[in-house]
Parts: sequence; C-alpha cells; structure tokens
Amino acid sequence: MFVTVLAVAAAGLVIAIAARSYGDTALFEAPLHPSQTREIESALTLWNETFSSDAAGTQVFVPATRRRDVLLRLTLAGLPRPFVPTSADMLADPVSAMTPRSQLDDRRRIGIAGDLTETLRRISGVADANVILTPDADDPFALDPATPPSAAVQVIMEPNAHLEPRVIDGIRRLVAAAVAGLTPERVTVTDSDGASLDGAAVQDPSASRETRLQTSVQSALDAVLGPGASVVRVRVVTAGADVSLQSTRITPHGLLDADAGREHGHEAARIFDKERHVQHYAYDTNIERRTTAADSVRRISVAVILDARRVDASRRDDVAGLVRAAAGADLGAGDTVVVAMLPFATRSSPDKNAPAATQAHPLSALIAIPAAAACALAMAGAYLRRRRDVDPPSVHAVEGEAEPAPDLGSTIGAETPRTVAYLMSGMAPSLRARVLLEFDPERRDAIEACIAEWSDDR
Repeated sequence: MFVTVLAVAAAGLVIAIAARSYGDTALFEAPLHPSQTREIESALTLWNETFSSDAAGTQVFVPATRRRDVLLRLTLAGLPRPFVPTSADMLADPVSAMTPRSQLDDRRRIGIAGDLTETLRRISGVADANVILTPDADDPFALDPATPPSAAVQVIMEPNAHLEPRVIDGIRRLVAAAVAGLTPERVTVTDSDGASLDGAAVQDPSASRETRLQTSVQSALDAVLGPGASVVRVRVVTAGADVSLQSTRITPHGLLDADAGREHGHEAARIFDKERHVQHYAYDTNIERRTTAADSVRRISVAVILDARRVDASRRDDVAGLVRAAAGADLGAGDTVVVAMLPFATRSSPDKNAPAATQAHPLSALIAIPAAAACALAMAGAYLRRRRDVDPPSVHAVEGEAEPAPDLGSTIGAETPRTVAYLMSGMAPSLRARVLLEFDPERRDAIEACIAEWSDDR
C-alpha cells in the first residue's frame, strides 16, 4: 500500500513538472503597460513566436520552454521600452477641481513630452528617445527678466545608424512647435553618449567604422595572444562623394514584321502614286544604374604589430589570417593587411612602483630623513673631535692669524641654531671661532647664545 502511494505521488509530481515545463508562463514578473504589451506583441508576431496576453493587456504569456530565448531576444532588441505617459494618459487620469494651476501645467507638460517621445521613437534608426521640457520662469515678483522655455532631447540610435543634419534640424523644429513660446535655438539634441548633435555638422561615419574594426581585431588578438602582446591600427578610406552611373544596352532581335502598299490615282487634274513600306524590328533595352554612397568603403588598411618577445614568429601567418577574417579585408579588392614582429619597449619597474611606495609609507619617510641627517651630523662631530685630539691648534690659530678653517659653515648652515650649537660645543675654541665667522651676525649671535646656555647648565 505504501509503495502504491509513493508511486501515485511521484506520478503526480512528474505531471506537475511537465505541465509547468510545457505550459504557458508569464514572460515578465511585473505587469506591463498596455503600450508596452503592444510593442512586445508586434515583435513576437514578426518573430513568429507563440504567445497570448491577458484581457487587461498587462502581461504576455509564452511557452515555458521558450521563455528564456524570448527574453534574450527582447533584451537584444531593447524591448520593452520604458513607459512614458502621453497626453491621453494624463487626460484619462481624473484630477480634482481644486488642483492648483501649477500642477495642471506640469501634467500638461509631461503629456506633451510623452507625445514627443512616442513621435521620435517612430523615426527610422531611433531605438529610444527622452524629452525634457523646462517651462519659462515668469515670476511677477522677480527682479530678473523672464527666462524663455527650453527643451533637452536625448536620442538613442540603433547600431550602425546615425542622424543626418536635416533630421536633427527637423527634431528641433518638431519640439519647438509642440511647446508655446519655444524656439528651435532653445532645443538641445544629444546622443546616447551625451555628445551634442549639431544639425549643421556633417558626421564622419568612417571614424566610427575604424573604431569598430580596430576594437574587433584588437579583442580577437587579445583573446588569442593575451593582453599587451599586439597593437592594431585600422584605416578606412571611403568614396568621399556620391557617385551615380547609368548604362543603357540595346540588343536587337531582327525584323519582327513588315507592311508595304502602293496607291495610284488622280485628283483635281493631278495624277499621284504613293508607296508605303513599314518594318518593325524587335530589340531589348537594358538600363543599369549604379550608385555609390559617399560613406561606402573603398579600401581597408590594417597594421598589426606583434611583440617579438612574447609571440613566436611561426604564428605570424595565422595572425594575418585571423586579422583578415576579423576586419573583413579583401586583398583582391585592394585591402591591405600588414603584420610585423617588433620588440615592445619595456617600462622600468622602479619608476612605476616608486610613487606607490612613497605614498604607502609617508610616515616612515618623514622619520628616516631626519634620522639620516642626525647620523651624518654626529659622524661629522666625531670626526672633528678626533682631529682636535690629533692635531692641536697652532699658535697662529690661537692668535687669530689666517689659518684656513674647515668648510663646515656650508655643511651645518641649514640646521637650527640649537643643532649647530650642539655640534660646535665639542670643537676647540679656536676652530669654533673660525667657523662662527662664516655665519651672518644674527645667526652667529643665536648660536653663541645657545652655546652659552649649555655652558651655564653644565
């Protein structure tokens, strides 16, 4: 009996797992707005995916086995896009009759911004857009003049798409026409990176194409050879101007049909003879038009430098083949791929680590420098005392005659008066007198005062 119960429970569990695995499941955890649901339904219909949605339009259901693939595909397509309330949503939301005028203006402005966002999303090549409207500052109690309204538009483009200058000007005029008192000059249009889009500027698509090719080749070589083992530079030459060619070719096929006739008669005392010969020939007319855009690629040049210390020279041909495949270069069409083996310059490690070591131990550096200076001064004092014991001062030194004194003033001149006095206290009086002459009178008086203070203490 117990075995039977276990078998029935196991069968029920298997059936539940199978139903969960092969049944429909919600595509998202959170509910969607009906506009987002419509976007997803359109995409799934184009992709020929099986789906269903609830009556409220807030959730989409797909087979459980396809949920992960559908979510990945929607993510790559940038769906669903963020919900932006439009004027219709603002009007559908009831408000109180006591709502302040400022809040009603804010709701109207939010609705207009949503309408503009929906309009910009329908432009070819635009993946998403965001519109911010700033009202005019018209305060009757303010001393400054009124500030006119302004607008900021961010346009997120699809991969390999860009806006032409005329489209950018059209976006400015569209936004300005939707807001009262707004002029196109007060509308700023930026891309996804925050760069300002100028309608008068002509974008160079070859620069972005070079960057993409260089990044593609460099990432492939870094994955194979390791980071820092190669340097890639790509140059793309475009056509530079729009070129349109048209050729017409006529192919005859001979005589198709012929018609001949003769007429003889007289009219008003005149006699006439008429002959008619009509021939129709068959032929084909082929018209071929070829158009080359200004940004079409004419030639690709790729230069790759490999570190001779890290890459074996036998792998040069393999690297050249990899570069040709990654860049899409066609040598027969004039493209160039050059792979060179050169040793890379090495950086000195002490110079690289020196700033870090200095910053890592600032306290030890502050202690070590004074300690080294004190040791040097102590050694100098010991040396001077030893010389005093070995070579006693002569009579000429005592009498103050011109016997050259050791050049100690420049050695200990940067120290404090108390430190100099400490070092000079062990000197012979004659040597001390000559060293003191090297200091200026003010510093000499300070040193002598410190020496006299120590002598009183003793």
